[in-house]
Amino acid sequence: MESFRIGLLVLCLLFGGSPKVGSSFPVEPLTMEWNVAVTPPPGRVSHWFEMKVDPEDSDHLIVCGTEWNAQQNAFYGVVYVSHNTGRDWRVAMEDHATSWVTEHSCAFGRRHTAFFVSEASKVIDGDAHHDLGTTRIFRSSDSGETWSERAQTGWADFSVSAVAPIQGGSDGQRLYVFYNGDSKYSPRDKLGSTVDFFSVSEDGRELSQRQTFPGMAERNYQGVYPSSTAVLKDGTVVVLFNANRTVTSGSGIRDIDIGVVRLTSQGMSAPSLVASPSFKSDHPACPGSLSNSLAYDERQDLLYVAYNDISYGHCALLLTRSNDHGSTWSRPAEIFGTNSATPIYFPILAVNRDGILGLLSRGKSQYSPDCWYFSTLRDGKSQDDTIPLAPCLNLDSLSSQSSAYLMTHIRQSKLAEPARLDVLTIRDYLSRVSMISTADGAFHPIWSSTGSGFGELRTSAVRVGSKPRLPESHDPERSLTEVTDKFSVLYGGMQALDLSTNSIALKISLRNRSSVPVQGPLYLKAEDIKSDFGEIELVETPEVSAWNGYVEVSSGAGAKSLSPGEMTPAFGLAFHVKNVNTPLANANFVAKLKLRLFCQRRE
Repeated sequence: MESFRIGLLVLCLLFGGSPKVGSSFPVEPLTMEWNVAVTPPPGRVSHWFEMKVDPEDSDHLIVCGTEWNAQQNAFYGVVYVSHNTGRDWRVAMEDHATSWVTEHSCAFGRRHTAFFVSEASKVIDGDAHHDLGTTRIFRSSDSGETWSERAQTGWADFSVSAVAPIQGGSDGQRLYVFYNGDSKYSPRDKLGSTVDFFSVSEDGRELSQRQTFPGMAERNYQGVYPSSTAVLKDGTVVVLFNANRTVTSGSGIRDIDIGVVRLTSQGMSAPSLVASPSFKSDHPACPGSLSNSLAYDERQDLLYVAYNDISYGHCALLLTRSNDHGSTWSRPAEIFGTNSATPIYFPILAVNRDGILGLLSRGKSQYSPDCWYFSTLRDGKSQDDTIPLAPCLNLDSLSSQSSAYLMTHIRQSKLAEPARLDVLTIRDYLSRVSMISTADGAFHPIWSSTGSGFGELRTSAVRVGSKPRLPESHDPERSLTEVTDKFSVLYGGMQALDLSTNSIALKISLRNRSSVPVQGPLYLKAEDIKSDFGEIELVETPEVSAWNGYVEVSSGAGAKSLSPGEMTPAFGLAFHVKNVNTPLANANFVAKLKLRLFCQRRE
């Protein structure tokens, strides 16, 4: 795909600046409520991925993107779905149309409608021919649970998508697909690449003609790569892009433009330049971004952009904002981490319901899948309480590589020249990452990890401040009756220890072993929770919050009436080991506890 061939050269730098961010907020601690794998075991290699949330029900999330299958030597598309705010994930669909299925994007609209844009290149003797490729539009009407193909069109390179309302008071909505276009490209006339787009009807069957944003071709860009979108309160769609400039210096420093184009009720806007950062690959490195970050604060009607740029001999993280829907941008301000000597790479932003900026970033300048952090930004600084998401590893040696990351690239013989065969490790081919916030104020970063060597996508829920407690009316001591003796507790098919967060995940299920039905929802109470390796606590679970040692088993497992002999679906328990210690010899118990079961008392 163009993004992978040009990708490592083109992965563009974020830009921006903002003098003050969220200055009225007090500093509060960050709480990680869970850290789970999106990909199923033993893992999958994911290079390009984004997360989206149903605007009408934030329990429903999807992750879409590109995955690599080393044994098939092929890229393909995938959509994962979660119906419990990201605690559990499953594969909803895969696109294996050819051996080169890439350039993916996805978007949510109203009425639980979701779209997945997936592009299949024509592969001839191992070479991808994008000019013969097909963009396919898949649609879901049930928040990503099931999908159907609705339309096809030509290739749309490096796509991003957004669903926006139809202007003019209609209740309808359309999908807009933006991409790196060449409709006006002409080296002779010095006309370059552009941001092009087409739209798709709400039912997914009707495609508009392709259009080009004005004022771009004349800039003679050699590739314009959309990276993220925002739909504003008035229905305006803002698209952030990275553009390759034609002139590069001999010092190894490369310059790009970062800008936005807008689709408003009046039509298409000319590009608005946000920044012209520089990046370099040699020491001290200042890399191009994995995916430029555009974040929208709906409450204040503000747009933010973050990016890396060379500043006074070091690679700086800069932030800028716009209060006029992207027409103009503030002077960028540098963001400092807790240790000012430690650089912050590949910034990804999201704004939660309280207007707090969340920052997903990497601690190393390579594109490898490790070394991720989450923090918040206040007063133009990185908050002191930073959460490590993935450990920083040495991935440069041959022993750290894996067969899961191998790619064989064959170039066929031409004009009596020998054929060429290259076997690559594509561990450093990350091209897009993302982060969202949900209606409850939690941030949901998603990142690539090495896992057990097979590759892995992980996500978490991070909340500013302490975990919310259920109101007093939910006091289980007054409203529940014990039914422990009516159930068998069974292993649910998953147990995992995450050393990066010192957490334990376990799935169990419940079987009604009594002779009468038991009406849900069911509640678990954990008692005498212990670990040989430190103080341990029960934390967030796949279905609800935990409070006072109780866990509600809700709609996914035990809300309905369970007949005699009937089992709940598997659901998870999660534990965090605090104050990890080195135990005495022959320690065995990572977690040890007792469980009691309850249901609502019926009057």
